[in-house]
This record gives sequence, C-alpha cells and structure tokens, in this order.
Amino acid sequence: MKISYMLWNRTGKGRQIPTDQAWQWIHEVEDEHQMMRVFTRLKKKIRECRLTLVNLHIEQHNCSDELLERATFTYKGTILYDEGISPKRIMHVHEDTLEDQNAEAA
Repeated sequence: MKISYMLWNRTGKGRQIPTDQAWQWIHEVEDEHQMMRVFTRLKKKIRECRLTLVNLHIEQHNCSDELLERATFTYKGTILYDEGISPKRIMHVHEDTLEDQNAEAA
C-alpha cells in the first residue's frame, strides 16, 4: 500500500525544508501498524517544523474504509490540495527498511 504526500514550508518558520519549498514522501507500507506509524510521525513533524500537508494520497485498493478512517483520524489536520505545487525533492521510503535498520542498530 502506498501513502504519498508533500510537506510545504510556506511560512518560512520551519528549518527542515527551505522556505517556500515542498518535499514529497512516498511510503510503501505493509500493514496497519506501519500506516499508523507513518501518520503519527507525520503529525509530529508538521507540528514541530511548522509545515503544511499538501496532496495526501492513500492507495486504497488494499485498505479497508475502517483502517483508512482510523489512520487519517490519527492525523486530524488540515490538508491542502493544489496540483500547482511541485516538489523540489522526492523521497521513497519502505517502512520495513526503517524497522530493519532500527533493529540492527539496537
């Protein structure tokens, strides 16, 4: 299942992404646990770095409506949809890879 979104620093207050740039993330998730983790981290990053969530898309063919509702409720924030915003960077993330790296580091 894929989750894609952009984070946009439109205010210039955040430090992770340069002012007026949008960066895109494309996550490959395997299960509900990974999906919930993505949304929890996303919520924290948006709050801490003062970013705007843009063009959230969740590939739904492997996702039940109930799961989708629970995952998006974890975020509960405003989402801007604007096809005119293009990302300056695109990051592809496979959630299994992150778990494996964390396990190896421990």
